[in-house]
Amino acid sequence: MKKYFATILLMSMSAVSYAKEMYRTSAAGDSGTYYVLTQEEIEDGITKVLTSRIGKGNEYTDFTELKINCTSMQYFELAGSNEDGAKDNPTKPLKDWSSNSKWTSLVTGSSKYDLVKFICKK
Repeated sequence: MKKYFATILLMSMSAVSYAKEMYRTSAAGDSGTYYVLTQEEIEDGITKVLTSRIGKGNEYTDFTELKINCTSMQYFELAGSNEDGAKDNPTKPLKDWSSNSKWTSLVTGSSKYDLVKFICKK
C-alpha cells in the first residue's frame, strides 16, 4: 500500500523545476547576471519560465515571467518586476504585461536569445 501511495504521489506532482540556473554571465556592455528560477512545460513545445537579472554590484534584481515556444523559437512576456538588492525570488507580485505583449522573434546575441536557446536545448 505504501508503494502504491508513493507512486501516485510522484505521478501527481507537477513538472515544475525550481533550480536556480545561470544562463548568461556578464558581458561587455552588460554587467548583469541572468538566471532561470522556475520552468514548467505548459503545452507541447511551450515552456513558462521565471527569470531574474541581478544588476551590477547586486544593486537590483529584475524578474520576468515568459512563455517560450521552442518550435517557433519565440517568446512572450507575461509579467515582471524590479526590486532593490540581489534577490533569489520576487518578494512582491509581478506586474501583468501580457496585454501589451506579443510573440517576439529572437535577436542574435540578446539575453532573450540566450534564454530561449538555453530552455529549448533541454
